[in-house]
Amino acid sequence: MARPREFEPEEALQAIKDTFWRLGYEGASMQEIEAATGLKKQSLYRLFGDKRGMYLAAVEHYGRHEVTEAAAILAQPGPARDRIARLFGAMIDAAVKGGDRRGCFLCNASIDQAPSDEATRKLVGYMMNEVRGAIEAALAVSAPYDKDRKAREARAAHLMAAYFGLRVMIRAGMPPALLKTAAKEAAASV
Repeated sequence: MARPREFEPEEALQAIKDTFWRLGYEGASMQEIEAATGLKKQSLYRLFGDKRGMYLAAVEHYGRHEVTEAAAILAQPGPARDRIARLFGAMIDAAVKGGDRRGCFLCNASIDQAPSDEATRKLVGYMMNEVRGAIEAALAVSAPYDKDRKAREARAAHLMAAYFGLRVMIRAGMPPALLKTAAKEAAASV
């Protein structure tokens, strides 16, 4: 009879994600991952295959949570400008009031592993496009974007760059006033 699991896979994955987010792929040794999860290497390999599998699962976990949360904020009622302002405001509040200065795991993965790993590149690209799609959907509720697809796509590309740029600025420890100014200007462009 198999032994029952003494851990929750979702909690282990959260700890793995946080470890890669903090240290990057190369910086996160198996010893660091074992310490973060409280699991032995064999259990981790059984769940995820190998370190690369753990990394990809962590990136995917980020998308299921943080990217989905951003899309939910953008889907709230109101005109496009208000939706964009709420998204940027939530990011700044998490950083300034909540102390979450980790930035964006997708940004990290796009620099850390996407250039050298096709699976990471595809996953990061997919999730970044999910963010862009959510921004496009938010824009589609207001003129001129509701009727002008090309304008909507162009503005969404601009706001996507602002979104990921703001996440990098948060990670870099930029002062709250600068973050708020950047967010205000991005929302005003709508």
